[in-house]
Amino acid sequence: MGRLDGITLEELHELREQTAGEIPRERVLAAIGRKQGDNLDTLAERHDVVEKTIRNWLDRFGNEPIEQAPYDQPRPGRPSKLEDDQREELFEHLQDPPTELGYEQQAWSTKLLLYHVKEEYGVEYSKGHGRKLMGKAGLSCRTARPRNHKADPEKEAEFQQTVQKNGTN
Repeated sequence: MGRLDGITLEELHELREQTAGEIPRERVLAAIGRKQGDNLDTLAERHDVVEKTIRNWLDRFGNEPIEQAPYDQPRPGRPSKLEDDQREELFEHLQDPPTELGYEQQAWSTKLLLYHVKEEYGVEYSKGHGRKLMGKAGLSCRTARPRNHKADPEKEAEFQQTVQKNGTN
């Protein structure tokens, strides 16, 4: 328990109340559990990680100021192609139907999003990143389901009623 010798249980509980984010909070809870005498294997099982991860989490409390210990350091990465204000504006656009921006489609698709971003901001993204942007904006990618042109509408309606009746069990 040497990693946590300079930290009191009260400080950890206070830190838990101030900690934002699921993983940082898990790290503080692991430290609280260790301070209360839990074994590493018990903590690993409780937090669904391996013991080495628990040791790494606890090492943070011995090596960093207590306020920074639960959080990851900023990671380098490619700068965003859109500026922050452009991204916010895009997410606002995505909350409205595309018809309000002059498009003929009723709902946003990845393809339409990518076209809009290229036209509006001069930025090109891959389809995968377009799906990611839609997810961050709170939208889901859905595709139309094809209908069999030979299907009997009466039998299909009967099937739907049967499914609805059986679905409440």
